[in-house]
Amino acid sequence: MGLEYIYAVWLLHEAKKEINADNIKKVLTSVGIEPNDAMVNAVLASLQGVDLDKIKEESLSFAPVQVSPQQVEQKKEEKQEKKVEEKKEEQALEGLASLFGF
Repeated sequence: MGLEYIYAVWLLHEAKKEINADNIKKVLTSVGIEPNDAMVNAVLASLQGVDLDKIKEESLSFAPVQVSPQQVEQKKEEKQEKKVEEKKEEQALEGLASLFGF
């Protein structure tokens, strides 16, 4: 199912307009999309018994993940340690290469 049809439904819902085939088609044509009757009917059929307000409420109920300053600092330290280790490995390889005249 094309997301544009779902977006049209949400726009109608937020505007408190009736969600029907004609209104979905109007929304789509207003932005230059040629509506497909089969898709419009499929969207309407899939919405039977669906509470859009409940879906919206549930989707907004998740809180964003909080990152503590400690976690950020720890990641910086890990990056610095990795860079130091990589540099040591490079130096060791350069030393080996010089033994063989490279």
